[in-house]
Amino acid sequence: MLRVIKALLGIALIMVGPMLIAITVDDTVWLKNILLRIIGVLSILQGVHLLHRQFHPHAYKRKPRNSK
Repeated sequence: MLRVIKALLGIALIMVGPMLIAITVDDTVWLKNILLRIIGVLSILQGVHLLHRQFHPHAYKRKPRNSK
């Protein structure tokens, strides 16, 4: 059940990210535009990370190294 919730959260983040990037406030609010784009990109990256971690869990497990 938790896996489904994390997958839905990842999908939601990926869908919300482009909307935040596309939002353009009045040109006089330059800093707000930049912050919205940064938050949008970060939400896309976080959503991709969540989905990748859900469906490829073995990519995140490290094999122990042999110490000599």
